[in-house]
Amino acid sequence: MPHDGAKNAHDHPPSDDDACGSCGSGNVAQLAQADAIEGRSFHVSGLDCAEEVSILNRVVGPEVGGREYLAFDVINARMTVLDGGTNPSSDKIIDIVATTGMTAKPWDAEDASADQAAHLKKQKLFTMLSGSFWAAGFAFHLIETGIAGAIGIFSGHGESAMPMVEVALFATAILFGVWLVAPKAWSSARRFSPDMNLLMVVAVAGAIGLGEFFEAATVAFFFSLSLYLESWSVGRARNAVSALLDLAPPTARVLYDDGSEADVPAAAVAVGARFIVRGGDRIPLDGEVVDGAGAVDQA
Repeated sequence: MPHDGAKNAHDHPPSDDDACGSCGSGNVAQLAQADAIEGRSFHVSGLDCAEEVSILNRVVGPEVGGREYLAFDVINARMTVLDGGTNPSSDKIIDIVATTGMTAKPWDAEDASADQAAHLKKQKLFTMLSGSFWAAGFAFHLIETGIAGAIGIFSGHGESAMPMVEVALFATAILFGVWLVAPKAWSSARRFSPDMNLLMVVAVAGAIGLGEFFEAATVAFFFSLSLYLESWSVGRARNAVSALLDLAPPTARVLYDDGSEADVPAAAVAVGARFIVRGGDRIPLDGEVVDGAGAVDQA
């Protein structure tokens, strides 16, 4: 994309975002001025989507001085408590997060990656077990009643009693399906703040109360499957972002006020510094062009 002296305005500190290509010969870029985000970061196991962000805003926000003192990175399951609020202790924040059915601990990139992989593996296991017992229950019903009976199960059992073996199979499918959802649902019920997790558990419990174990197992399995697919897609996005960041050059050639130059680790370049991008270089940091012109290959 050509940029004959065009400015790239933004409002965040230097990042590792990558852009490949040429910026002309000897172009100089000015890093945008912005206040770096400062605070304490936590890895929150179970933080996969906007639903969890909303819950954490409602529960943790008032304890840290307001929602404006919370920042979230859903891709990395990261919550940051910004400086300037009431500044509760890290242990208190961890305890508050625990009341939501999620778990938090101080941020460590390697531990967070391992925890995310373990969480996804657990979700996959419980979803597969739920689906397996659901399929086994349906297969048993098919063998016992034939095709007509198998079709009829979708409209309920009516007055006919479900065999105990079938009940046990569907009940096991329900157990595995709601196992990871139940803590969040219970926390939601205690706060008198119904959310998706509580509503799904209530739906399953209602079906069980009506004796419709097949329907309850179906809801539990497919809800568990949807949560697993959600976590899996977030993991894919996380891996894609990591792959892009790996392309970013590790250093930037900083131009000092006295005209000297030095290669500095990109993460250590101060906001407001100027750096040089020569023809063929990759761009290590966000900024605006203050001298020179060229084109950037953003493919």
